Amino acid sequence: MVFGVAGMPTNYKGKLNGLFPWLTEKGLNGIEIQCTYGFKMSDDNKKLYRERAKNGFFLSIHAPYYINLGSLNNQVVGRSKSNMKEGIELAKSIGANRIIFHPGGGHENTENGRKIAIKQIIDAINEFTSEIDMGDVRLYPEIGGKIASLGSLDEIIEICKKCKYCYPCIDIAHLHAREIGSITSKEILKSKLQKIKDEIPDKFKEIHFHAYTINYGDKGEIKHLYFGDKMPDGSEGLPNLDDFISVIKEMNIVPWIISEALDSQELGAKYMHDLYVK
Repeated sequence: MVFGVAGMPTNYKGKLNGLFPWLTEKGLNGIEIQCTYGFKMSDDNKKLYRERAKNGFFLSIHAPYYINLGSLNNQVVGRSKSNMKEGIELAKSIGANRIIFHPGGGHENTENGRKIAIKQIIDAINEFTSEIDMGDVRLYPEIGGKIASLGSLDEIIEICKKCKYCYPCIDIAHLHAREIGSITSKEILKSKLQKIKDEIPDKFKEIHFHAYTINYGDKGEIKHLYFGDKMPDGSEGLPNLDDFISVIKEMNIVPWIISEALDSQELGAKYMHDLYVK
């Protein structure tokens, strides 16, 4: 099982080499490295991550947001494919085996436009993964938080069906937000996960989660919430993390869960870890 944080937690003030024992003290064993500005990393940091990976710390990488395999601009798609190849090489060099990315977009936000974009993304992924040694690295298209963005549950499943190296990244908060508050019960969440299990059973056991609570509006995601915060109207933050962990246990999922709670990633991760193990 993996419970970890997205990036360097705001509440941690030290250097990278001290982050790992700081997380370990909280029962956490994973970090999703945020490559916001590109797949760049100093040799010293590569060595630190590589050593921790060899000693049982679990690493995933979040790709830069500018990667857009669904763009209408062929040059953007070409650069994005090259960028993803760089990310795969970085992952192999540090012992990370999961790269999380957003599908991107640019086509018309219509049923047909989205289908065209998803096919383009699938073709692009299959093209660049055939040109490189993937090693143990797998790619994780992520549920998008905005209604207009590519990355609905069905679209993520479709990509994973058609791409050998793609596995689902289910950001339950994004799913809740893009469906305008759909995950209001344990039963609903379980039905979403069961759909994935039914449609891509061979990849379900390698599922990757982002979990936290979220504020949303009529267009989907507005902002991540600080762990434990309520919604602006005073209601409890959703998705409910207690329900989430309960479903994980009931479905016998060996979890890889990354907390993206606003400025409180380690608090959310520890809370979920403690629920899971008790």
